[in-house]
Amino acid sequence: MTNTNETSQTEQKLYEVITYEDNVVFNYTLPEKEEQESIDHDLTFVWEDTIEKFIEEHGADKEYTVHTFKQKRAKEIYLEQVEGRTDDLIEEVQEEIANKMKFGFEFTGQLHNDD
Repeated sequence: MTNTNETSQTEQKLYEVITYEDNVVFNYTLPEKEEQESIDHDLTFVWEDTIEKFIEEHGADKEYTVHTFKQKRAKEIYLEQVEGRTDDLIEEVQEEIANKMKFGFEFTGQLHNDD
């Protein structure tokens, strides 16, 4: 008689996430200028299909990373972190564009001084 419980315990299911980096360009036009400007940043993307499909879509030369997790919750936390970094970057770019529109140039100093 074989013990199937022993096999299932040693074959622990792994959770994988495939990510890749790509350059994203945010285009905008200031009201006083007709010329379009852009801000570019590298951003991490999550590929939600197989590695084979990734290579088919992006080619064999495109770099990717496979992140492996033992628990589903660890995978979910990682995905939340990637999403959080993406949201932070988008907010940063929006603020940068808003500052350029407000001041007509790139403003990096304090808005007020409490001295």
